Amino acid sequence: MREEKQKHKMVIFIILILFMVFILLSIYIICHPKVENSNHMEDNDVSEVVDDDMEKELTMEEKELLLAQIKDYTTILADSYPIDGLGSLDNQQALLFALDQLGVTGQDFMESDLEKVLEKYFGDNHPYIHEDIQCFLGDGVLYRYDSAKREYFFQDIHGHGGAGIYPVEIYYLDGQKKDEVYTVRVNILYGNYCYGTCGPVTGYYKSAVDSRNGENPVLGGLDDYYEITEEEYQSVKDNLPVTKFTFVKDQNENYGLESVTLE
Repeated sequence: MREEKQKHKMVIFIILILFMVFILLSIYIICHPKVENSNHMEDNDVSEVVDDDMEKELTMEEKELLLAQIKDYTTILADSYPIDGLGSLDNQQALLFALDQLGVTGQDFMESDLEKVLEKYFGDNHPYIHEDIQCFLGDGVLYRYDSAKREYFFQDIHGHGGAGIYPVEIYYLDGQKKDEVYTVRVNILYGNYCYGTCGPVTGYYKSAVDSRNGENPVLGGLDDYYEITEEEYQSVKDNLPVTKFTFVKDQNENYGLESVTLE
């Protein structure tokens, strides 16, 4: 009788042990995926933080937009390169550049019209101020600024043509972005400097100075409206300086030029 009771107690004890094991296994199976998922989410969070802290390649849309702006800057402002930082560009140069982009020379216009151009190319927090715009040839005021009316008035006293430009070909090398700072590295081929009535582009140069002086062409003996082939560009690429443009994107989606450096 005593042996039967002991056997009965032993069976009950084993059943309890097995029941406890079953409960523990069930808890582990239920909770373990959650732990894994939690760890996986933490890993993703860390990865995202790391990715956000790294430079990223530009999208095609960003690349095309910034290359178009680079061509606009270079056509007018190449003489001013390098630009050490926002505000280092002379105020008159910034206003003349904005006037050229506005495309209304000879007509009166509002301050707000010019301001939109300044914001697009130099950001909504640019340091440039509105004032009389001096003629690029130094023969007096080209536009009189009326601060009360916030309007620019053309001064029709200049018997000459418009400012000179640099015909240019821009070749993208690479571009990165980190936070709101964008950098683009390019090669630039400068065509013959054009002033007033432009002559044919018979050569391309590696600098604005050579273009203006017509000296040391890297590609010469060309016909007007000549389209440079990829093979020709590759043949002179190693002799061209690298120009790096840095932009800061503002809250209004403007990519304001911050600096231009020559490498």
